[in-house]
Amino acid sequence: MNLEELEIYLHHINVIEQKQQQTGVSIVDIGNISLTDFETYYENGIFRFPKTLFFQGTQNIYISRHNRFAPMIEHVHDFIEMTYVYQGTCTQIIKGQKIELSQGSLCVLDRDVPHAIEPLGEADILINVLINEQTFSSLFLYKLEQDSSLLASFLADAFNQQANHDQFIIFDTSHYRQIHTQFQLMLAEYWGYGHHSEQFVAHYLQLILMESLRVYEDKQRKILNRYKFKYTEVLDYIDSHYQQLKLAELANVFGYNSNYLSNMLKKYTGKNFQEILLEKRLLLASDLLIHSDHTIDHIAEESGFNSVNYFFRQFKKRYQCTPNQYRKQKR
Repeated sequence: MNLEELEIYLHHINVIEQKQQQTGVSIVDIGNISLTDFETYYENGIFRFPKTLFFQGTQNIYISRHNRFAPMIEHVHDFIEMTYVYQGTCTQIIKGQKIELSQGSLCVLDRDVPHAIEPLGEADILINVLINEQTFSSLFLYKLEQDSSLLASFLADAFNQQANHDQFIIFDTSHYRQIHTQFQLMLAEYWGYGHHSEQFVAHYLQLILMESLRVYEDKQRKILNRYKFKYTEVLDYIDSHYQQLKLAELANVFGYNSNYLSNMLKKYTGKNFQEILLEKRLLLASDLLIHSDHTIDHIAEESGFNSVNYFFRQFKKRYQCTPNQYRKQKR
């Protein structure tokens, strides 16, 4: 399928949509589910979609274009769902909260989150991407955690807190044209049924997830840069001078009083200077354990620890295992 054929497919009004347009009533057209079976999928008063309707064998990604002109009832499922507003707008009710999404909005829902979708108009194109065998956090945090910078670490913490609290996250990708292009390529591949199609689709999805993280990071950086306190610059400096850095030196570089700097770091990161410095050294050490063959003593020294015993204690406290165990687990 080429991109021109994709556009025709996405905008075509199918048979189900024709009926929904006439009646305004949603028609179930998923797998082999029948109206007789429909009632059996209710659980505690809410409809639960079983995995078997979407995933067969080793299949882990299911993609569909959402049918227009009728509402999608409130439902839950035990897999991750991504909805991308390819064109137009979409209104979703997530955990009782009405959320308006516009073109370029990418909504990622955790497992077991009640949600419904109001009727789409003819000009509204919504793409559903269902992902099996993943947890909400693992979709994104693995990628954030591969970066040993302090800012990435704090962004990962903030993302995790938001994800755990809300159980969904929305990315505004409208100013990131490459994400729309990647969605087009992924959809054309998925519905093109070419050789190695599953692998291509999986790789396109990985690119979309990584680009979405960039959207999140850019948004957080803009928020942080509004403050008079040079948050990102201070963290970047610690990243580059972590081995022998002292609070007084850091304060002098940025023209801050030491107490003021310490208080501001605590305010924006939840950690004081020494805790941030320790975080950086442990991040670097964990990265070296995975990606180098250096001895533990060398890694401790390279990471800025003057005592190997102190390094062992702090590392075990942070990662719940010894450096040697961590290296074996991660390789």
